[in-house]
Amino acid sequence: MSLKPAKYSADIFIKTEVKKFSNSQEIVDFDFNRNHPLTPLSNKIEEYMLRISNSNEFCFNIIIQLLTHGKVRVDFRDSTERLQLVNKQDIMSRSKAVMVFDRWLAENRVPDKFPNASTTQKILIEAPRV
Repeated sequence: MSLKPAKYSADIFIKTEVKKFSNSQEIVDFDFNRNHPLTPLSNKIEEYMLRISNSNEFCFNIIIQLLTHGKVRVDFRDSTERLQLVNKQDIMSRSKAVMVFDRWLAENRVPDKFPNASTTQKILIEAPRV
């Protein structure tokens, strides 16, 4: 039996503050989302999945921290992002947060090119022409 999350990631909105740093670790840019519309959590999950090369574990930990505590800071090499839930009512238990993340993964999973993994594939390697 599959349980549905209380809310979907597209229904949860976040505020984002971004600090970008130079090579000498000086702040180059500071954007705290004042003039931008609120971001759905689903968009941020997608951005992180692309940015960190589909590392589910890293993205999972960020999203769970955000949903269970209401805010999280993520440090990258050249920037720092602070994410905060817009509505405090969106803070949830860990099990519900896991369901939100799992639901996003299920909805956004790219279908396999090879539906039957047990199928033998023929690969032919040819030497380059000289």
